[in-house]
Amino acid sequence: MPKIDTILAARESEYGDARENFEKIGKVWAALLEIEDIPAYQVALMMDALKTVRLFRNPDHEDSWLDKEGYTKHGREIAGA
Repeated sequence: MPKIDTILAARESEYGDARENFEKIGKVWAALLEIEDIPAYQVALMMDALKTVRLFRNPDHEDSWLDKEGYTKHGREIAGA
C-alpha cells in the first residue's frame, strides 16, 4: 500500500470520512464568511493551498507534501475527476 494510502486510512480512522469532514468545514467557513456553503472539493483545494504556502517557507517538510497529496486525492475523488 502506498504511504499516502496508509496515512489517509489512519486519518479516516481517527477523524471519519473525508468528504463529510470537508462538507462540515465548508459550512463552518461559509458561516464565518457569511457566504453560501463552500463545496467539499473546494475545501480540499483550499487545504492544499494552505500546505503550498507552508512549503514555500519550508520545502523540506515531508508531512506538508504528504498532506498536499492527500488533499489532492480526496479532492479528485469528491469532484468525481
